[in-house]
Amino acid sequence: MAAATERSMDASPFESAIQDELIARRQRIEELRAFDGDFEFAGLLGQIDTALEKIDDGTYGKCEACDGYVEPERLLADPLVRVCLGELNEIQRQALQDDLELASVIQRGLLPTNGLGHTAWKADFAYQPLGPVSGDYCDIIPAGDDLFFILGDVSGKGMAASLLMSSLHAIFHTLVPLGIELDQMMKRANSLLVESSLSNQFATLVCGRASADGRVEIVNAGHLPPVVIKNGMVGELNFSGLPLGMFHETEFSISKIKLNRGDSLLLFTDGVTECANADGTELGTCTIFEALGGTKWDEPTAMIGKCLEVVDGHRGTAGRNDDLTMLALTFA
Repeated sequence: MAAATERSMDASPFESAIQDELIARRQRIEELRAFDGDFEFAGLLGQIDTALEKIDDGTYGKCEACDGYVEPERLLADPLVRVCLGELNEIQRQALQDDLELASVIQRGLLPTNGLGHTAWKADFAYQPLGPVSGDYCDIIPAGDDLFFILGDVSGKGMAASLLMSSLHAIFHTLVPLGIELDQMMKRANSLLVESSLSNQFATLVCGRASADGRVEIVNAGHLPPVVIKNGMVGELNFSGLPLGMFHETEFSISKIKLNRGDSLLLFTDGVTECANADGTELGTCTIFEALGGTKWDEPTAMIGKCLEVVDGHRGTAGRNDDLTMLALTFA
């Protein structure tokens, strides 16, 4: 059987992304086999070729045990999955649950320490994943006298999104110590993400550098605008570029702001603004502005607590529909 090495013209965008990943895997395995002919690669290559054939004939993703389809988020995490969750036996379900619980523990271990501050800055965050794992990314990284803060939202949900979130964590913890300019750091992070993810995966993200004198540099890659609270007045920093991971050659611009003692910044994912009540009405940003305005927030923890109170009050009896993450910083 000849292996497929070119993209099928009839494949959907989702299938094209999977196809690219499978072809790349096949090429890596072929390279490994050239160096280690004793290892049994035939089984792996056979699974990849079978999946590529299914993309060509339009049956990729169809469960091999029933008339249903494998869940898309599971295919993103592992393109070689062949049966849907409903067809897993009890042992397989327990193994999957154990994997999810372990992934949840690992992911929470990547979060910054609550109440972490640095030099003249106080910081705190709230992290509420919808399920065991989350595609939200929140980070606080001290570097000399500066404090880097990052908040983002990976496309998709579940394990595939959490894997990309973990990649972002590794990327920024590698780049921050290099001491490069913020726009160049974002450019490198974007390139690394493009090279390590599927073509339909991306991340909206805000990355900032807070200096000990109150100066703040921010790059917004397609994320919700950061909120600034100055002397009790609330506003948005409305500037944005393309999300990370969409195109290899992407330029990012830096915006700058000078905060005074007692001024604050608030960042959040769309799990806040798109929180819906029983009638389906979303919270939006205006209610957050009203809750935060007129007050000088000396502690970021209190600011986050107020926002969570507003979110919970708006949702009422309705269930949650997305991951929710907030990050607050106060120049003390």
